[in-house]
Amino acid sequence: MKATDIDLEGNDTEDREEATAGDAVFDAIVTNGPLNDAWRLTLWSNYYTEPVFTEMMETFDVSRDEFNVLACLSIVGAMTAKKICEVTGRPKNSISRAVNRLAERKMIRRKTNADDRREIRLALNESGQRLYERVLPVALDRQTMMLGALDENERTVLDRILDKLMSTRRTW
Repeated sequence: MKATDIDLEGNDTEDREEATAGDAVFDAIVTNGPLNDAWRLTLWSNYYTEPVFTEMMETFDVSRDEFNVLACLSIVGAMTAKKICEVTGRPKNSISRAVNRLAERKMIRRKTNADDRREIRLALNESGQRLYERVLPVALDRQTMMLGALDENERTVLDRILDKLMSTRRTW
């Protein structure tokens, strides 16, 4: 290898060519493919969720679905697991496991509806609220970093687009 084949960061020409080829594949599939919108939304979500939920698990021993339960109960207050499933789009069995684990850890409490014993409302305990407040910055920091490429006007437009898309979620 000649000295001219090495860039300032120590990457050689072969690495640059591989990166360029990778960009071409990315563009062909993600940017210009027939499912480009779905790919881009999915990839954006994956680049958000994977690091966030990995850090939450490693640092706080909180899974994705546990975070979803904590967030729903913190933001809205008491609700059923069924409602959490509807809001988050997560499967019933995943939310059920999260609820059981949070209850075992004494982060949430369950209260059976006296009028309909089949309905169980969930609510955060103080320890659950404190855990949510400790975990939330992980998600917020990642969101802020990933949306940092947008200026204020673009962020406003993105919010409107996402609101419009989500308003049709019951028809999906």
